[in-house]
Amino acid sequence: MGIFGDVWQRALKNQIHQTSRAETPVLLDMGRKHAPPFLTFVLLAAILFFMSKTLTRTICIKLDIDGHEAALQETQQQFNEAASWIASLCWHEHITNTTTAHHRVYGETRTRFGLGAQLACCARAKAVEAIKTVRVQQKQRQPDQKPAECPQFGSRGSIRYDARTYRLLSLARVSLSTLQGRVICQMVLGKRQHAMLIDPAWTIGGADLVWKRGTYYLHVTQGREAPHQTETPETLGVDLGIVSLATDSTGETFSGAKVREVRLRYHRRRQSVQRVGTRSAKRRLKKMSGREKRFQTDTNHKISTALVQKAVRTRKALALEDLTGIRERTKMVQRKHRYERQSWAFSQLRTYIAYKAAWAGIPVRLVDPRNTSRTCSQCGHCEKANRQNQASFRCKQCGFCCNADYNAAINIARVAVKQPMVATRKG
Repeated sequence: MGIFGDVWQRALKNQIHQTSRAETPVLLDMGRKHAPPFLTFVLLAAILFFMSKTLTRTICIKLDIDGHEAALQETQQQFNEAASWIASLCWHEHITNTTTAHHRVYGETRTRFGLGAQLACCARAKAVEAIKTVRVQQKQRQPDQKPAECPQFGSRGSIRYDARTYRLLSLARVSLSTLQGRVICQMVLGKRQHAMLIDPAWTIGGADLVWKRGTYYLHVTQGREAPHQTETPETLGVDLGIVSLATDSTGETFSGAKVREVRLRYHRRRQSVQRVGTRSAKRRLKKMSGREKRFQTDTNHKISTALVQKAVRTRKALALEDLTGIRERTKMVQRKHRYERQSWAFSQLRTYIAYKAAWAGIPVRLVDPRNTSRTCSQCGHCEKANRQNQASFRCKQCGFCCNADYNAAINIARVAVKQPMVATRKG
């Protein structure tokens, strides 16, 4: 058995799947248009905190398909064609209920695309979840924005698997259902991936088969009950920004100077490469985009980890501004600042803080951001003139002076809670 041994066997025996992924949160989906790219050859651990008080994480595992590429590619193409057809039909017939969609498309999906019974169910689940997500986004759209479009999936989109369509085997193997029957692939596991996969505290759920740049990856989901949140009257306020990515109510600041420098450097390079317009230039643009996103992701991970660890040490809850729709509310931005504003990844940072706090049992709350930058944290006087510039705050009534972001973080810690914060459920 090698490194797997008895522990691996126990993990296989305790493996519990949902029979359908319709109720399982979709963490990442390569089949969706404009989906974020996956990290290659590394573990992707994304923990989300849902209303069901369940933690879910995804383990990204590279696969050695051992000559089964034709079967997997055929299944991938038919599966995503089926999902696109189901999405179009349900979109035009205004179907968002899973049961209604199942009775409407199940039989025709099997005969038209040749999918097995459970793969047909998985294709339906993927399509309905995508429609629900678009419908939710449609309700949040501004009147001047483009109307939502029916979701479609590319031929290389992900294949969704559940308990009946994939199974983990001993010796780091996995059995996958295809149009040509079952195929067995080898999982290329790192130490951390192996340790997380056999962790008895986590229950194994469904999986997505993802293709990227000629390599297949299996994204295995695991779930566990969220730890009990420690209720505390004390709050650590966090002000998010561009110059200072985050400033907490103790005065600690996470500067955005390095992020700004790197982004502007990539922006200038991208502009110069775009002028060339050759195929090699386009390949270079893709590489540059991946590097920039990985840098921003790494920065947000470090900041979110530091904030959650501080909240754990000080036994405080975390309070963040509710910045939903801020880009739509602040459209009047000078041209020279437009790229910097649009590339601000505050939503990603907020999501990282949410799931890490959920894992640690720390409550995270959203507060109303109005006037947090204009209100004096000492006397409570609110006036636009209090904010002298981006960095400085001086109260016109009591004369209190301090860093503007620090003052805002104190106000965020004190302001009345707007709502408990949870990560958005996909679909």
